[in-house]
Amino acid sequence: MFGLLTVLTAASLLGTAFSPYLLVKSPLLLVAVSPAAHHVALAAASTDPLPLIATATVRRTLTGIGAYGLGLLYGRAALGWLDERYPRLARLVNWLEGVFRRWGLALLVAAPAPTVALFAGAARSHFLLFIGALLLGHGLWNSVTYYVGDALALWTDILTSFVGENLLECTLACLALVALQKAVARFTQRRRPAG
Repeated sequence: MFGLLTVLTAASLLGTAFSPYLLVKSPLLLVAVSPAAHHVALAAASTDPLPLIATATVRRTLTGIGAYGLGLLYGRAALGWLDERYPRLARLVNWLEGVFRRWGLALLVAAPAPTVALFAGAARSHFLLFIGALLLGHGLWNSVTYYVGDALALWTDILTSFVGENLLECTLACLALVALQKAVARFTQRRRPAG
């Protein structure tokens, strides 16, 4: 599980860092490595719906499987560190966990987030039912995201054209911003007192 999540996280980070280049040259590859909603919406202007929705759904489902595995392995303790470090966020997660207990896998259709997938693993939900709910949820959300992106295609085409004309500069700026964000996160993590 850790290997899967490590590879997917690294791919997302690299996809974000190289998103200008990938958006212009291979939008489907961008979504395959980094299926963030804004990447799906931006790629909608230049990609057919079926391959884009399928790619985003499969890629996001892989992340959900990794989160399910963490929940299966560690149970509720997988979020224990959250309670200590981020009390406000922990309250939200505790509320979401209660909603999951009440609605079960149906919540994955409405909100196919990794946190909900972790709850499904911790609750020992049946894996095939989990996969079905997760695929359905991601398929629905990715379809909506695609059609929103398609409706905004007039504006996103302008952005994509600008990025294409300034590809090197935009890619270098994105690389620098991702590197800066990772450096700041590492610096603040080191300064945080151990608890």
